[in-house]
Amino acid sequence: MTKVLIDTCMWAAYFNRPQSAVTHAIDNLLDDNRVVLIGPVLTEVLLGIKNPHRADYVASQLEGVQWEVVRWQDWKYAAELGRQLAARHEKIPLTDLAMSAIAIDRDFEVYTDDPHFDLFPAVKRFRSD
Repeated sequence: MTKVLIDTCMWAAYFNRPQSAVTHAIDNLLDDNRVVLIGPVLTEVLLGIKNPHRADYVASQLEGVQWEVVRWQDWKYAAELGRQLAARHEKIPLTDLAMSAIAIDRDFEVYTDDPHFDLFPAVKRFRSD
């Protein structure tokens, strides 16, 4: 089964809206051991939580998720993708560039509702429906 990188916005929904369709989809992905996490996403998720106890709880929940190392060549590829977008006067966050580079390189899907990822036709999107 294809692994899925989950974007920060979807993790926010997962931890803040327990009855949502996003939460249900992520629970299914977790049950199927398809979720992959990278450091930049973990950092963004935890940065968005003001309460340190809540941040520790969320970190403990994410600790068991499969970890994907962002390698030197991933950062290099992310920079290439960023330059391609810059040539078209598009700029997206570094985390999205890293996720896109990894997804393309490793043939992972990305679960997001962020339109930035529409700029990368080679990025496969996970659809929960």
